[in-house]
Amino acid sequence: MNSNPELPKKSNKKWILLSVIAALLLIAFSFLYNWQRYFTSTDAPQAEYGNPAIVIDNFDYLETITFKIHEYNEINEEYRKGIVQVFINNKFYDAEDRSERFHLTNIKDRAPKIFAFGNFTGKSETNKDDLAFLVENEDSSSFILFIISSNGDVLYKKRYDSEVPVINSFKRGSKIFMNTEQLQPSPEDGLIIKFKSHKSVILYVSKNTNFEEFHQYTTEELDDIKNPHYEDEESPSRSDSDSI
Repeated sequence: MNSNPELPKKSNKKWILLSVIAALLLIAFSFLYNWQRYFTSTDAPQAEYGNPAIVIDNFDYLETITFKIHEYNEINEEYRKGIVQVFINNKFYDAEDRSERFHLTNIKDRAPKIFAFGNFTGKSETNKDDLAFLVENEDSSSFILFIISSNGDVLYKKRYDSEVPVINSFKRGSKIFMNTEQLQPSPEDGLIIKFKSHKSVILYVSKNTNFEEFHQYTTEELDDIKNPHYEDEESPSRSDSDSI
C-alpha cells in the first residue's frame, strides 16, 4: 500500500497560510473602511444645504381638491404645496365638525382678492416673497388669514368671525395709519384686509418681532375725532382718506 506521510503536513501548512492571508485582508479592509473616521477631523466644515422641499405623498390629489378654479393658477407649485401643508396641519380636509372645514373660495370674482404676495417680514432668506391667503368655512361665517413663507412656514394666523373680507398687499413706504391719526410711511411691505364696514393693516413690527393689526381711518372717522360735535348732527358724506 502506497502512502505519503508528507501530504498532511503540506496540507496543514497550506490552510494555515490561507487563514493568515485572509485575516490580514480582513484587517486591511476594516482599516480602509474606517479611515475617514479615524483620520478626518471632526471639526471639518459640513456641507450647507437649503431648506428641504415640502414633500406631500398625495399632493396631486390634494392639489386638485384645494385649487378648484383657474384663478389660482397664478400661485406656483412651491406656494401651493405650502397651502396644502397648512390644510393638512389644521385638519381642514377631514375635520369632524363641518364648520371647521375651511377651503379657498370657489367664487371666480372673489378668488383674486383672497391671496397676495409681499416681503412682509423684510427678512426673506430665499429672496422670495411671502404669501398671504384667506380661507373660509362652509357657510362663510368664519375666515382665517394665513401668512406663509416660500418654504411653507406659517408666519401669521388670525381668525375672523364677521363679514366677508378681501386682502391685497402694499409696498414698503406706502402711507398708512399706525396708532395715530397721521399717515406714516410703512416700514415694510404690508397687507390690508378690507371688510364692508372697515379696513385694517397687518404689518410686521420688527421691534416686537411680531405682526400687528392697525385700524385704518376713514375721512368720516377723522372728522369725528377732530369735531366731536358732529356726533349729534348729520355730517356731510365724504370719501375715504388718502391711505391705501
